[in-house]
Amino acid sequence: MNKVLALVLAAGCVAGSYATDARVDVMGRHDAFFRDEISVFRNPADMSLYPNMLYGSYGWVDKEKNQIYVSQRGNLTLSDPFFGAMFSHKLGEGDNAPMLSIGAFVNRRDRLVQSLLEASGEVRGAYIGGTQELKGYNLKDPVGKLDLMFGYDLGNGIALGFGLYGAHQKVQENDDIMNQSGVYKITAGINWNLDQGLDFEASFNGGSMVGRYRTTDKTTENYDPAGSYIKKVCDGDYFYRGDVRFFSAVPSINGAFVPQVSMEHMKLNKSEIIDVTGGIGLNMNIDRGFFWAGLQGLYTQMDKDGSADHESIGGRISFGIERNIVWDWFLIRVGGEKEFRYVNDDKNKSSKWVEYNKENFDDEDGLVGLGFGINIDNRLRIDFVSTNDVAYTFTNLISGPQLSLFRKISATYRF
Repeated sequence: MNKVLALVLAAGCVAGSYATDARVDVMGRHDAFFRDEISVFRNPADMSLYPNMLYGSYGWVDKEKNQIYVSQRGNLTLSDPFFGAMFSHKLGEGDNAPMLSIGAFVNRRDRLVQSLLEASGEVRGAYIGGTQELKGYNLKDPVGKLDLMFGYDLGNGIALGFGLYGAHQKVQENDDIMNQSGVYKITAGINWNLDQGLDFEASFNGGSMVGRYRTTDKTTENYDPAGSYIKKVCDGDYFYRGDVRFFSAVPSINGAFVPQVSMEHMKLNKSEIIDVTGGIGLNMNIDRGFFWAGLQGLYTQMDKDGSADHESIGGRISFGIERNIVWDWFLIRVGGEKEFRYVNDDKNKSSKWVEYNKENFDDEDGLVGLGFGINIDNRLRIDFVSTNDVAYTFTNLISGPQLSLFRKISATYRF
């Protein structure tokens, strides 16, 4: 049951939780109801909103991988750093001239990569300091993670975008595949100003995943006469997803009302998963800052071998706020997200409530987030995600060995 719940929840993060970077990580964990630079990975048509920009992330601090450094004060190992750029060029004179945009990012871990690895199961290693160290997943982490994006702003209120993403790994011995993993995705999107104060956004992405590895586990169905077994997590199985949202301006609050709906379908680990999210939110500019809040309904169904084995239904409430304090270049951010699901397991004739983000989580699944930002002339922006206990520990010099003060840092520069 626990493995099934992990699959359901991993696939059920329709808002794209794993794609979030520093600012969005703090501001409610997702950007379903406001725009941010990471929106371009879901809808490349949004490149027209962020022309000529460099974007990079130092990565995030994985507590489990770095726990040994708490007492040794060693250097931390950061996970999944990435960087890239978006370049734009106007094809004419005037503010309404068409604009062509091209973007490329390397090493960005798409959330589908993480879902694939988690579905393969974890491999545990030796005990270190009384704790069993996590060695990784049964599937090898794919390499060559690459985003390529193209955008075209027609200059009449319509912007189009197209994107490609790929990550691949294959380990062979004597021409036999020992381990293979891969995610291959295409994305298309539109950003359309329907009327003054009314914007429409829609995007679609689809592709396939592959994941297989050899194992000595005899319970694996695919037997190899050589004496090993092939475990297939997925075998060229397809997935697709659609996102639609409207931004309707509300002048009285200096903001926008945002309805949103998303639907995803994928095959993973012999299961067919349908995931639906829909909700309403608002965002508004406040004095020297920004605020947003939203409420979403969630539904996930997982069918195995043609029968509806598991389904979950629930909701998510989230918010984020940021504000300049003391100086115009310094911001403080705080946000929160809470998600509940009622999970029904037909196979085991059981059901229970699941709390997705618990209070003691200090990562992207946490209940609350705290962060800081540096903004220089709206060109250079550096965003920090603080560990939740920073207000209690302050620094290692005062409170003793701590793992880190921050768990994620990213930066953008517009030129």
